[in-house]
Amino acid sequence: MKLDNLDLFVKTLHSGSITQAAKDLDMAKSSLSRRLTELESEFNIRLLDRRPRNLAATEAGQLLYDQVAPLMEGLDEVSSFMEHWREQPRGSLKMLLPIEFFNEDMGQLAIEFMEKYKEIQLTVSHYSGQLPQESRQFDLSFAVHDRPLPASDLIARSLMSLPQDIYVSPHCASKINISELNQLSQQQAILQSGENDWHFRGDQGAISIPVLARLTMDSEQMRIMGAMRGMGMIKLPRYVAEAHVRKGALCRLQTPTQLEAQTVSVVYPGRVMPKKSRALLEFIQDNIGRLRSQI
Repeated sequence: MKLDNLDLFVKTLHSGSITQAAKDLDMAKSSLSRRLTELESEFNIRLLDRRPRNLAATEAGQLLYDQVAPLMEGLDEVSSFMEHWREQPRGSLKMLLPIEFFNEDMGQLAIEFMEKYKEIQLTVSHYSGQLPQESRQFDLSFAVHDRPLPASDLIARSLMSLPQDIYVSPHCASKINISELNQLSQQQAILQSGENDWHFRGDQGAISIPVLARLTMDSEQMRIMGAMRGMGMIKLPRYVAEAHVRKGALCRLQTPTQLEAQTVSVVYPGRVMPKKSRALLEFIQDNIGRLRSQI
């Protein structure tokens, strides 16, 4: 039995399709399909239901997956553990960031990291929206959130907090008076995808207030433009809003209770972090003061 074929079988089911799995594994789709067929021939039973739009395990395939997936994860962790002891971090790293997250500073940190570690190949990707959807394929993924992250077998570590407030154009600010939080539900907001409510820090715990929007934009800069043009309220970290407030383009909206601060977390797969990933995370943590200087 070839362990490589079992590993490909598990990773293909994780990806949901042969096309996506081949892309994630950086191998030809035909080669991956052939290796999966070899595995089925070895067991003399069909393991995968190859549907036009997606992929599913047969009953036999699901039984095999349930038995093999933990073993493959264990082997990956053993490999990561052995890599931990290598003297110099090397190899490829994939990092996932929110699309507008200290881009200039994070870019500078990435370059300095590459200058320090000559045998690292680094790929930095970005995602839009509130939370990353495909973080499993990345060594380090950063999330900015104001509620706990969804339950997952990935490891999450909090790095820093970002105070935030609600902002509107000066013209809108003169017409809005919020004496109770539920009045926010009567105002137009500009939201990002998947955002339905805002969370405040109450005496008895978190308070969630539903918000409505005619305008939804994943780009933070586009939401700011919309707010400046009077299209509604936006929720922004203070470090982002500060320059616009100084110029008189935005005003902070007074509310009876403070918004929950955003948390910056790093998410990564596996309980044992490879040395190359740990080196990148430690480098960012050691230099994160540059980001804090903006807050």
